Amino acid sequence: MSSTPTERLRKLVENGIAKRFDLTAWARDTGCAQPTALSRLEATLEQIRPDVVKLIVMESLEGTGDEDLDTMVYGETNARAFLEFVNKYAKGAAGLDANAPGVFYDLGSGAGKSVVTAALSPYFRACYGIEILPCAHAIAECVIEDFLRDVAPRDDGVTPTVSARLGDIFSDTSWTEADFVFCNCVTWDESTIARLTQTASSMRSGSIFVTVLCPLAEPHAFDFIAEEEIAFSWGHVEALVYKKT
Repeated sequence: MSSTPTERLRKLVENGIAKRFDLTAWARDTGCAQPTALSRLEATLEQIRPDVVKLIVMESLEGTGDEDLDTMVYGETNARAFLEFVNKYAKGAAGLDANAPGVFYDLGSGAGKSVVTAALSPYFRACYGIEILPCAHAIAECVIEDFLRDVAPRDDGVTPTVSARLGDIFSDTSWTEADFVFCNCVTWDESTIARLTQTASSMRSGSIFVTVLCPLAEPHAFDFIAEEEIAFSWGHVEALVYKKT
């Protein structure tokens, strides 16, 4: 009987590939009784190695039309740099501030690391991810479980709603109601980008939409406001920031 993605992930954990983070031991060993939420998150995410997750993803694509995609088919953001990036542009979202936090979405959220990182921003009351690959989604469920157990609450005492769903972003379009959407679309083709642009056009005025490397296709419904490099596990790449008109 074949095992489920979650069962395979648990075997990795049992064999030390993705050792569970022990906050108490970490704080004792570092001499830090009250580490910041970001420090706790970084220590937690160190246990989920990007190369291991990428291997799991590439193996899951074997026999599909995507198995020949380059190594950038899976990449993770740097937590500290990504949080700074998100905070910088969340300030520009209409009506969004620390006193009236909004909603963040990561499209193609993979192992969920960007979702839990954004959850440390005071600009969000809820952070969600949507991922189409069952293997990556299974890892995200564990990452979010660890976040809620070992990282939350934030330094401001708030524990935002955090979750990830298994699904297709073109079928599950609830993300169009978000205040800030992040999409790592490095390997997407022109037709998919065009479909993404059309779907995103229904977002509310003033919301922020970020793509990685690939620009939106004739984004008449958006103003292009910035281009900025962000760090991924395979290097630095341009993030394109749009604001819904």
